[in-house]
Amino acid sequence: MGVLDEIERMELAIALLRRKARVSIAHHETGVSRSKLRALHRELHGRGASCGQIPAIGGATIQTRTQQVHAGLFAALYERYAGPGMRRQLAIRAVIAAYDLYRLMALPQALLDFNDAWVIARDLRVGTSELRYCAACEVHYLFSSASRLAPTCPFCALYARRGGRTKQRMVLPRTLDGPSSDPADGPPAPAGSHTEPN
Repeated sequence: MGVLDEIERMELAIALLRRKARVSIAHHETGVSRSKLRALHRELHGRGASCGQIPAIGGATIQTRTQQVHAGLFAALYERYAGPGMRRQLAIRAVIAAYDLYRLMALPQALLDFNDAWVIARDLRVGTSELRYCAACEVHYLFSSASRLAPTCPFCALYARRGGRTKQRMVLPRTLDGPSSDPADGPPAPAGSHTEPN
């Protein structure tokens, strides 16, 4: 391994640890020794790295509809950065880019940390999680096979919980480059449909 490769691995390790990635994740993604990573973590954060196992199946950690919305936002951003190859391998730099943008969009109510984001990306790769399309509200949401939540759209569930009607398509604001999402522009989509439009 050349000097440049070693420098790139260390730069990636620092980028991960700055985002408070677990040592086990940083080691897996960079190959840098755990002892060196622990020393780097202490230098960056002034305290030792936290211990604990990464969830074997991340969907089980998503306990609420609001968490599901946040997880889906990260997943959609990750899909955008990683592209179609995300199901072949975990793209760590795409995880970093998607996580940084998620934090900007979700602060100050961000519910995911970097380790949560990495687990979601891993689950998308192995197929225990997937992005599904909701025809009622016209967005993609994260479905995880291990989740205890119903396999339905979290946006619709939260909308209904706040008194909104879900019998017809939700009314979304007009866009500058497309048709209105007002139901008057077309027939309402059937409630509970989760197939991608043609």
